[in-house]
Amino acid sequence: MDKILKIGMIGCGEISLANLKGIQSADNAKVVMAMDIDREMAESFADMAGTKPTIHIEDLMESDEIDAVFINTPHHLHAQLGIQAATHGKHVIVEKPLATTLEDAQKLIRNCRDSHVKLSVPYVYRYKYNAQKAKACIRRGDIGKIIGIDIHWISDKPDSYWEQGFTGRIRTEWRKSKVKSGGGILMMNCIHLFDAIDFITGLTPIEYLSQYDTYVTDVEVEDYFCGVIRYDNNAIGSIQAGSKMIGGRYPGEQRGIRFIGEYGQILVNDPDSFMIYTKKSVSGMNTNEWHIIQPFDKNDKEFEKYYKKDPGTFFIQEFADAVFADKDPPITGEMAYRSLETCIRLYEK
Repeated sequence: MDKILKIGMIGCGEISLANLKGIQSADNAKVVMAMDIDREMAESFADMAGTKPTIHIEDLMESDEIDAVFINTPHHLHAQLGIQAATHGKHVIVEKPLATTLEDAQKLIRNCRDSHVKLSVPYVYRYKYNAQKAKACIRRGDIGKIIGIDIHWISDKPDSYWEQGFTGRIRTEWRKSKVKSGGGILMMNCIHLFDAIDFITGLTPIEYLSQYDTYVTDVEVEDYFCGVIRYDNNAIGSIQAGSKMIGGRYPGEQRGIRFIGEYGQILVNDPDSFMIYTKKSVSGMNTNEWHIIQPFDKNDKEFEKYYKKDPGTFFIQEFADAVFADKDPPITGEMAYRSLETCIRLYEK
């Protein structure tokens, strides 16, 4: 019989539903217990997962049935729950961010290493078709040396988001709090893009500059952010992001990351579109012409698997494989630390 990673879910609110989808689609993992301090949340999630609920964290931590925990709680609880799980010998998956401070993130990483358990964060953007395609093109040199990286992330989140998320599954105010959330649009959303840039280019931020504030929402965290990053290859990155930009994106406008190279550009847009322009001779492309490559292009056999499978499924399957092989997962705690550090450094500037 194939090995199955038995997971205990901690926190059964909004984000847990998306993560359950990835687990249920994986062939080497399953949820065997669901824990939330809100009994109704624990029971409703357990019904969806086909497992048993509990409101007591000890039930999960002390269970011999559980191999790993998946932490889906408010951000300020990530590190302490991860450390508690590691102490009990459980492997740890923690929703982004790794923690709300660099000190807590370092403690979590160290405790997991000392306890000989795996630690990872589901930065699933890495497993999207367009991110995989962009990485291959950039590493191959299709647009030459990267000289610029622009993040454009425009949102008009409903007022209800801050207390009910997007689904209204549970009422809570942690998103409003700087201490509990760690930040607004940068920590909630752009942290995914920082990880994607790390994955796609391998570049390291070395200098930071930013301005941000809260303008039109009744919260402690920023709802508009502008920043600049200098990377270790001397490229310059820019960030424009807002969680309450009235009207949101105009019809047809996309949000995502633009990579500017010596010989062209690549756009990685939400959710999956990929565009490239290059003056270099690249197989399958005309020079000096924009190419829009759809994620369901049946001719793109090299990346076919990435548009046939949910990104969360890739993450879970690879994490479980790493546990069974006693190897580091593809996204380690140290990797997840880098995107958190980018957020924190930008807030400091």
